[in-house]
Amino acid sequence: MIRFLLLFSATMLIYSCNPGGEIILVPDNESPPDLTISEVVKENYVNRVYISLLGRKPESGELSASLSLLNQDNVSVGNRTAMVEAVLADPAYKDRQYNLARIELLNNIDTTDIATFLLIFDLALQDPQYADFIHLIQAEIDRLEALSAAAPRYLAGTISRAELHRRMVNCTFYDEINMGTQNFVLSVFEHFLNRYPTTAEESNAILMVDGFYTVMMGKEGNSKDDFLDILIQSDAYCEGQVLDVYESFLFRKPTSIEMSQGTLRYKQTGSYETLLTDVLITNEFLGL
Repeated sequence: MIRFLLLFSATMLIYSCNPGGEIILVPDNESPPDLTISEVVKENYVNRVYISLLGRKPESGELSASLSLLNQDNVSVGNRTAMVEAVLADPAYKDRQYNLARIELLNNIDTTDIATFLLIFDLALQDPQYADFIHLIQAEIDRLEALSAAAPRYLAGTISRAELHRRMVNCTFYDEINMGTQNFVLSVFEHFLNRYPTTAEESNAILMVDGFYTVMMGKEGNSKDDFLDILIQSDAYCEGQVLDVYESFLFRKPTSIEMSQGTLRYKQTGSYETLLTDVLITNEFLGL
């Protein structure tokens, strides 16, 4: 009853101050926008991050923990960053990245295939009829051993994604898939730079891989190792990784500004995961 009388008195006071009883509009008196993000958007975001990075939806406990983290500050950029980094820390992320690269670059060869070829070359090394080719056989063994060690070292974090790429294309299997120097050069450019080489890049790269002294991308070299070092340390490789992130996770090409900023970011950090985090915490990926 008291609450009713107070409300009635307030209403009469308003009308006494405005005898005509007309509605008065106060300029710029708009209610603030609703900055809250719905639970559906948050759950979809968590699902997308898990599927993108681990290839699966989060388990119920993972979903709850992720939502709890996001809700600490209404899905702020800081919250998103912490959540994405937590998923990236899952060993399943690097295991998946390794397998995706293995499938794309090496037609899904596995550790058994590598071990079989190592055995074949080891036997050849001991066979007198191949005495004149010992240095070539040993070179193949060295490359296969580096490839064999790539998986455990990448999963342990002692080699980068770029070094994993380098080892995967510098082996017997990649050579067999992309037979001939020209095919090898074109394939490496397409896989890592997401483009074909210019005429000058192609001709100089072929010469370099075949052992001739030449210059490519402003760097000197005369071997396949030199070619791969130059390419993977180039700005073009950085740009290729930026393009890969945008096309794989936002399904579009980066703008010129995004490409410039992403390339600089990769050059400074050397981390594909940093590029990935920068994209996954955007409002665009969140779905706003």
